[in-house]
Amino acid sequence: MPTPGFYSDAAIQKLKAKGIPASKLLLGVGFYGRGWTGVTQAAPGGAATGAAPGKYEAGIEDYKLISTRCPSTGTVGGTAYAFCNGQWWGYDTPDMIRGKMSYANTQGLGGAFFWELSGDTSDGTLITAVKSIG
Repeated sequence: MPTPGFYSDAAIQKLKAKGIPASKLLLGVGFYGRGWTGVTQAAPGGAATGAAPGKYEAGIEDYKLISTRCPSTGTVGGTAYAFCNGQWWGYDTPDMIRGKMSYANTQGLGGAFFWELSGDTSDGTLITAVKSIG
């Protein structure tokens, strides 16, 4: 589960409470996942021995690679997770992103941004999900 106060909705609500117009706020979406290795349980909340291997940096991998190597097995805290070969990954799937875009729309946010386009699939699965709600 998310750490209390350290998730997107909490940040959006705090900023709006400070008087920042919702239309000036954007919701960030990652086209990558975060992973850990040395994990012994599939359910969230287990222990790990370190960061999983990543193409660019330990513990970070492109969605296009994770989604085929380690497909999601569940969701928690508004994101998908997967457990494969002693590694645990959290990442946004197209369904998770569509839900986040719906949230951005209902909150009246100015839109969304993402990092990094090269992490998407060759047919643009994630960017299509970002575009899904306008």
